[in-house]
This record gives sequence, C-alpha cells and structure tokens, in this order.
Amino acid sequence: MKQNSGKQLAKKMLIALVCGLIAGFGCIIFREHLNSSGQGELWKTINNILFQDITAEGATSAIGIFYIIGQLFVNALQLIIVPMVFVSITLAICTITDTKKLGRISSKTILTFFTTTVCALIFAGVVSTVVYHLGLFNAVDAGKITVQQRNSRF
Repeated sequence: MKQNSGKQLAKKMLIALVCGLIAGFGCIIFREHLNSSGQGELWKTINNILFQDITAEGATSAIGIFYIIGQLFVNALQLIIVPMVFVSITLAICTITDTKKLGRISSKTILTFFTTTVCALIFAGVVSTVVYHLGLFNAVDAGKITVQQRNSRF
C-alpha cells in the first residue's frame, strides 16, 4: 500500500508539472496575441496585477500576486529545508562510532564537494565562452553612461 501511495504522489506531481507548463505557455501565447493585436495596455495591466516583480524599479503600481506567493513559497522552503538537512546530517554523523568510517565519509564528502565545484566552474566557463563568442552578451561601458536628474519640488 505504501508503494502505491508513492506512485500516486509521483503521478500527482507529474500532472501538476505538466499543468504548470501548459499554463505558462498559455500565458506567453496570450501575451503575444494581445501585443500583436494592439492590446498591449491590457497585457500590461494583467502583468501588473498577477506577475510583476514588485521589487523591480518602476513597479510602484504593481500588485504581483503570483510573485508574492512564489517568494513566500521559496522562502518557506528555505526556512524548512536548510535546518532539516543540517540536523539530519548532524544526527547521522553523531551516530557513527567508528572513527575510520567517519574519516572515509568525511573525505568522500569533501572530495565530492570539490569535484562538483570544479565541474560547475568548468560548465560556467564553457557556457559563458560560447555565449560571448556567439555575440549574445553585450558589455556596457560604464564610462559612457550618463545620469540624468529630474527636477523636483521637494
């Protein structure tokens, strides 16, 4: 019975993932339709109410319902997951009584950490080099940027 409930959970997660992808692509198609039919202001209103990052510059009139819910969800996950993983690892290490076994586990952990770090750095270097050479990255010369001040009554 337990194995069956695990399969049911996996099915529900897969269905939710597919529904989320469909909804996301539907929003993109709807946005493109509105923009191409000259109703860009309607999309701007929908975007401000539902999707806008309220911390972005110029988003003073935005509500961003999905942005707020998403940020709450991610922060709640971080609040729960990080301490839970830390406590689980700490308790697992505390139950090991054999020092040789602890040394092997520690060295494997450190080796895995350094290996994944090196792989991530190599991957980031390759991707950035490819993006740069394809011309998809445009650097901005900060010396040519001018700051304009608005006249204010205050």
